[in-house]
Amino acid sequence: MIDLLSGLDFTAAEAGFAGAVLALAAFVRGYSGFGFSAVLVAGLTFLIEPVAAVPLAIVFEVVASVFQAPSIWREVRWRDFWVLLASAVVGNPIGVALLTRADGDVLRSVTFAVLLVLSLAMLVSHRGRLVSTPVLLFTVGIVAGVVNGATALSGLVLVLAISFTTIAVAEMRATLIVYFFASNAVVIGLLAVDGSIAGSLWNRVTVGLPLLAVGIFVGSKVFRRSTPESLRRGTLGLLIAVSAVGLVRMLAL
Repeated sequence: MIDLLSGLDFTAAEAGFAGAVLALAAFVRGYSGFGFSAVLVAGLTFLIEPVAAVPLAIVFEVVASVFQAPSIWREVRWRDFWVLLASAVVGNPIGVALLTRADGDVLRSVTFAVLLVLSLAMLVSHRGRLVSTPVLLFTVGIVAGVVNGATALSGLVLVLAISFTTIAVAEMRATLIVYFFASNAVVIGLLAVDGSIAGSLWNRVTVGLPLLAVGIFVGSKVFRRSTPESLRRGTLGLLIAVSAVGLVRMLAL
């Protein structure tokens, strides 16, 4: 255990801060099914570079999906999942290429800004609903795949887009949890081939597993006790908060 802690590359204070950020991100994931990477990356960039925070968030996303799978399996929209996964195979490699070659801060700032504006608009007026079709989901999935590989923020993009459709919140949450597992597993492989996964990452994941599990458990309990309308408004409020904090953080760098 001492060897694991020494391999975190954090001071005691930094490790405590990182643990608090992870616990908050895990609660958000348990409640909404998304937002984990946005919260974790925004918080950890106070301590490490985004190029190190993004792979860490993606690995945690895969583990989080494994934790949540038993409780959401029956609510997954499997046709939508396969469409999103196929589009992720197209979009993720493009995003990984952008992560290693473009300015990650600029990419994240633009993503946060667009999400903030659209989320605010949806919170004020949410009258229009689109029917979910394979073409619509595939298009959204490609965009989300690019964003995922470059910034690990695909969840925010997908939630915002799917919120415009007739898909129920619980079904959206369940489908995204399974999608994150498959999509991010692909990204981990791409990052490993690209050499973007460092040895300290696995130490950080191992030490963070208990906090991840507890946060997801508590967040899931809160979700199950919420009404559909409170879930919708809570989801949009979370999108706005995460996007605003993320944008401020990126502009302050």
